[in-house]
Amino acid sequence: MYQILIRNGTVIDPANNIHDVLDLAIDGGKISAVDFDIDAEAVNEIDASGCIVVPGLIDHHAHVWPLAKIGIPAESVCFSSGVTTVVDAGSTGAMTFRQHKDFISKSKLTVKAYINVCSTGLDSLPHEMEDVDPSHYDEGAIRELFEEEGANLLGLKLRTSKEVVKDMGYEPLRQTVRLAEKLGLSVMVHCTNPPAEMSELLSCLRPGDVITHMYMNKGSTILDKLGHVSKAAIEARERGVIFEAADARAHFGFNVAERAIREGFFPDILATDITKLSVYLRPTAFSMASQLAKYSMLGIPEDELFRLCTINPARHMKIDAGTLSVGSAADVAVFRREEFAQQFGDRPYSDETAQLRFGEYIYRPLMTVKNGEVVFRDIAF
Repeated sequence: MYQILIRNGTVIDPANNIHDVLDLAIDGGKISAVDFDIDAEAVNEIDASGCIVVPGLIDHHAHVWPLAKIGIPAESVCFSSGVTTVVDAGSTGAMTFRQHKDFISKSKLTVKAYINVCSTGLDSLPHEMEDVDPSHYDEGAIRELFEEEGANLLGLKLRTSKEVVKDMGYEPLRQTVRLAEKLGLSVMVHCTNPPAEMSELLSCLRPGDVITHMYMNKGSTILDKLGHVSKAAIEARERGVIFEAADARAHFGFNVAERAIREGFFPDILATDITKLSVYLRPTAFSMASQLAKYSMLGIPEDELFRLCTINPARHMKIDAGTLSVGSAADVAVFRREEFAQQFGDRPYSDETAQLRFGEYIYRPLMTVKNGEVVFRDIAF
């Protein structure tokens, strides 16, 4: 007898190229079987007819309380959106990460983190920007932190907006990449309103480095002067730079996203960048489930959509997640694609520059399973 048996759902597992109506059995915290008409009983048997069954989603870019003062209550927000793994994208630095070790180890949600090059991370927000002066980088403390806590850490994070780097231009980015190269780490760089041309930013990045907010429309963008995806962006992807869409309240523009997607320049990773300031805020990022609906409306095919927030980030992170392979951790999400008139925006309603679009469907989260335990279930499912 299995612990959980999900029957009759449309299983979409991009890691194994599966898209079919199947049953999925869970026992001992692992995926036990994925097959047609499994002849067995279970303690918890669920009819998922008309629903989509996918690997638990990975939100590769959020800000999590208590790592960030403006962080989300991670388990409640993530589990109710089908997310079983979340990445805190640079809320803490080498001086502030350790105080949150207990939170990370005790959370049922898998939590990983990028470490900000600023020693105190984003603790100074919202009153003042973080200190990214390269002369203040504490290489020794960063090295020591990764040696001690590397299993929970993914790399270095830098925000390279004009508002943050001020008159230093791309020098903080160049020095961050230099430090990452020295320590054998990858870099995630926030690119909204960059201090110079996007092509120069992209030229600094190496294979495995992540440029987040790829569809932002403030300052120089991934589009060239003719409105096409730039040669610099195409070449960066070809050499292995990872492009992430993480939209938050204002790190996205329809004028960039629609043109890039029409040309087939999809994200490699789909995330949210939600904080307590943007979670559940219409018409912007809202949640991972809302991101799925928005990018489906923008034209990304369903199988590819789930690839961007399951196996793609899992492979980048080098973790056992993002798949429904037999024997893998039983992280599972169930959604139903429902007709629902939904409005999407690239800025909050309060911003007069906001552009709005309308969708006809949502992905409604119905159930989330983490390591074989049901951690969220819609009362009507």
